[in-house]
Parts: sequence; C-alpha cells; structure tokens
Amino acid sequence: MGQSNEGQGQSRAGTVTASEQVGRYVCCIAPAGGEANLGAIGIEGHEVYTVVHNGLCAVVHDCPAEPYQSDDVEVTTAWVLAHHGVVDAAWRRWGTVLPLTFNTIIAATEKSAEENLAAWLEAEYESLKGRLDALAGKAEYGVQVTWDPAIVARKIAETSPEIKKLEAEIGSQPRGLAYMYRQKLERSLRKETEAKGAEEFKDLYSRISRCVDNIHVEKPKEIEGERQMLMNLSCLVSKERCPGLEAELNKVSEMEGYSTRLVGPLPPYSFC
Repeated sequence: MGQSNEGQGQSRAGTVTASEQVGRYVCCIAPAGGEANLGAIGIEGHEVYTVVHNGLCAVVHDCPAEPYQSDDVEVTTAWVLAHHGVVDAAWRRWGTVLPLTFNTIIAATEKSAEENLAAWLEAEYESLKGRLDALAGKAEYGVQVTWDPAIVARKIAETSPEIKKLEAEIGSQPRGLAYMYRQKLERSLRKETEAKGAEEFKDLYSRISRCVDNIHVEKPKEIEGERQMLMNLSCLVSKERCPGLEAELNKVSEMEGYSTRLVGPLPPYSFC
C-alpha cells in the first residue's frame, strides 16, 4: 500500500497528458459494490468516487501527484480529518473497508494514475481480498480502564502483612527513626501498588481478550486528576460479541476505584 510520487513519465503515445499527471489519493479499499460518488468530502473538498477493479473498489479522489505537506498544524489537521471522514463514510456505506495511511497516492508513470491504480489492485488482489474477508462484520473499539491508585493503596494497606508490620513499628520508634520507617513504608506501599497494577492488567487483558476477535495494547494516556490509565486497548470486535464486551467492562466498572470507557464502533484502523 505504498506511496508513489513519480509524475513526469512518458506514455507509449508520447508525452503524458495533463489529466494523466493527476494523482489518485486512495483513502481505503472496499468490496466492489459498483461505481459510486460520495460527494465533495475529500481533502480540500475534492469529489470522492470509487475505482472498481476485479471485485474490489478503491475509494479515491484526484490530487496532485505529490504528498500533502504543510508547516501549518491547522492545515495538516484538516487534511487528516478529511481523510478519516472519507474512510468513515465508506465504512458506513459498505460495512467493511481497509483504511490506508494518510498520503497514499498513486501517480502517473509511463501509464496514467488510474491504470497504475488498477494494476496495483490486480497485483494485490489476494492480499486485499483476504484482509477484507477477515474484517467482515467487525469494527474497532477503544477500551480504556482507569483506576484510583490511592483507593487501591488503601486497600493494600488494610490487608498487607508487611505494611501492617511497618505501621506497627513506626509507633515504637524515636522521631528520627520513625521518619525513616515512614519512608520505607511509602516505598513498600508504592511497590505493592505497582505490583497490583501489573497483576490487574494481566487479569483484565485475559478477561477482555475472551470477548474480542483481536486486540492491540496501546500506550496509556495521561489524564487529569488523581486517576491513572491502567489499560489502553484497541479491540477488533464482531457485532455478536459486542454485548459480551460491554458486560465485562460493566463488571470492571463496579470494582471500587476502577472505571472504564468504550469508544466505537470505528473503522478498523489498527488492524489493517
């Protein structure tokens, strides 16, 4: 699914025409459902349409035969949002799509961009068709689990023999030594809380993985306040398994100090 930035080639008939020099910006691939026009929803308002070939359709719009580049963050953000908007519209229309990365452009060489696009669809047919079949009837969901470490630490302090022993020893020590014991207590409590976090992550991952078709672990995000993100997942979920995932997350939310967030359904960006 690469990017091609050539653009000034020669055709067998002579110089490539102006129309052939126009690239094709490919947003996603979908099962062929006939030619369609999705309207002026592409980058910078370009008309989005399909190029159908051999049982597949590429959702594209015309573009310069070079990457979209800008130092203006607002401009690049608008481009990326437009790209995702097209993928989302195609996904809602056809139900299954393979999203491509931003700036996937097919350009003219000795052949037109459209001919090169058709040749790419032909060459990659088996791979693309296999991926579409694997994603049929499935969507991506974001799953986030947060916890309050203070609540978890308090529960650990109530049950941990080591923590209870240190707390008892502090009261019998001189002031200077008591301070050192309190430092040791804080370190021990922090260590046990971190171990509890790792244990909970492993358990929750196992529980959630049984409810989904595929799962990717993402980097936890920083959140405001005292809470921390314990788990950030991208999950591929079939329609019939969604209720089971929601039920499992509801169980997690009922645990003291824990909360969950489910985002979706979304096109399967993380599984393409």
